[in-house]
Amino acid sequence: MNYMHSELPSIMCICPNTDGFIPMFIDPSQTMAPPKEGVKKMKFTPEEDQKLFKLINKYGTSDWMHISEMMKTRNPRQCRERWNNYLNPKLSDEPWTTTEDFTLIAKYKEFGTHWGKISKFLKNRSSNAIRNRWNFLLKKSISRTAQNSSDSS
Repeated sequence: MNYMHSELPSIMCICPNTDGFIPMFIDPSQTMAPPKEGVKKMKFTPEEDQKLFKLINKYGTSDWMHISEMMKTRNPRQCRERWNNYLNPKLSDEPWTTTEDFTLIAKYKEFGTHWGKISKFLKNRSSNAIRNRWNFLLKKSISRTAQNSSDSS
């Protein structure tokens, strides 16, 4: 879906500021990466997750090369991302709060799609979870914008 600048969907959130709203105009093509072709990713098995968890408990999270060598089936990046995005017990799988959504929107205005920077303000959410939440809010906003425009015609 291509939008002219003036037709971009707006994410409107009630926020505790003077006018009550923060409008944000976003081009969805700038926040959603196209799928990579030719790259096959195998899901981590429960056994791999368990092994990775044990290795991190033993060696920590500073030497991903060593951990990947011990895993034998995964490279350092895969091990690090699996831990940081899914296995780390500090991550929350609770539903997102309104406060977290407001923080995400405010920090998106400040940092754009630098999800790692935004994650420093949402301590119990991974960069991946933050990006997924942003895309969810964006799609919800696009859907509402489309619904509102069809209702008014």
